[in-house]
Amino acid sequence: MGGNKSGVKDSETGKLNSLRTYVWRCECHGRPKYRRMVNGRVVTCVEEPILKRKTKKCSCPVMLYGARTKENLWVVKSVVTEHLNHIPTPTKSNHISMFRVRKITQTILKQIENDNDSGAHVAQIFNNLAGRRNGVENIGFTKKDVHNILNRRMRLRLRDGDAVAMINYLDKMTKDNQKFFHLHRLDKIGKLQDVMWVDARSRAAYEYFGDVVCFNSTYLTNKYELPFSNFVGVNHHGQTILLGCALVSHETAERFVWLFRAWLSCMGGKAPAAIMTDQDAAMRKEIRIAMPMPKTRHRWCMWHIMQKFSRKLGSMTDFPQIKVALQNVIYNSLTPVEFEEGWAEVVETFKLKEAKECYKWLVGIDHGISYMALSLREMWIPAYVKHIFWAGMQTTQRVESINSFFDGYLKKNTRLYQFSPRYCKAMESRANDEKSADVNCCRFTRSLVGEFAVERKF
Repeated sequence: MGGNKSGVKDSETGKLNSLRTYVWRCECHGRPKYRRMVNGRVVTCVEEPILKRKTKKCSCPVMLYGARTKENLWVVKSVVTEHLNHIPTPTKSNHISMFRVRKITQTILKQIENDNDSGAHVAQIFNNLAGRRNGVENIGFTKKDVHNILNRRMRLRLRDGDAVAMINYLDKMTKDNQKFFHLHRLDKIGKLQDVMWVDARSRAAYEYFGDVVCFNSTYLTNKYELPFSNFVGVNHHGQTILLGCALVSHETAERFVWLFRAWLSCMGGKAPAAIMTDQDAAMRKEIRIAMPMPKTRHRWCMWHIMQKFSRKLGSMTDFPQIKVALQNVIYNSLTPVEFEEGWAEVVETFKLKEAKECYKWLVGIDHGISYMALSLREMWIPAYVKHIFWAGMQTTQRVESINSFFDGYLKKNTRLYQFSPRYCKAMESRANDEKSADVNCCRFTRSLVGEFAVERKF
């Protein structure tokens, strides 16, 4: 039911006094009004001239008119109870929006907002609410109502723009914790280009576990075409930890140099002893500029390179045997000399030089990379880098692990203003896993096999 209000004005002040009359009407009262654009202006028409759309307005006469007496009592002056063209019943009240919305309490509203901030879809949120109330029929509102609530909330956040909302959230995080670091760049027209942030926990963790860092920029290219890049390390429990995140508009040398320098500045100028990336030739130059060699040793991910062996050499007749022989030489060679001898033996045994195209790729140039060149073997062959501490990493699997972890929080349709709060929730979950590992490390111990002092120390 809707209503019309009227009051009485005070003769001296001219202000409206307390409510004197009220008219309650059926929600189907009146006739439909259609809006359309005419010469760039919104015009309200009584009837849609082209297409009749569905409407609940059917000029239903049901009403109740009440007035207040001098004794301040309400009296019913007029009432019409016969509905026109429809028969309402108490059970149908759940399908009327004004009654449904009243059933969304502040507790339920907070739960909906928290679930949405955690990355849950509207359907997942609605099903969770239905599960707690033993069925959809006991909720009292619909999935569309949940969608409208979240849409209204999103519009309020995006009044000044999506990117502005994200930067405002990062500024708020910095205000709450001075250790929270973020930096962004805008183009000439004020559009967000690149943004990176590192939370206080990641900065503290880097001081202890910043020897080896793995970097990846291929995860989750979102609707804005901004790849989600991240820096990853390993803690004392062997767990993957996040050391920084960024959204970069273009994967160019200039932008990666800016990102590496900004991240290094955030970490107090302390460069890692070793860094691992995918096999991007340009990345090597960028890291040299941002983190001068030989302070930081750069290594390529072996998995990305080994995958190309199958694609480039798979057409050869005896490829299965060649693959086993190459893997044996690459993984089992203990010294550079042993690798070079084994490699020459494989080339000679399988007559790889006769397969000109395959051999050209194998020892030549592929997208500007000569994998077998002496200067680049030290970038991925284990025998050339085994003397350096890599925290047990030969591939960027650690990054893939953190990417799969973020799959529960971030998606391709995640908007910019949602990135930071969902990132914070993900980090809270990660911190809880580390606390559990700390507790278990104290509770569970290994029995000593011998009486060696070094064994007792470890």
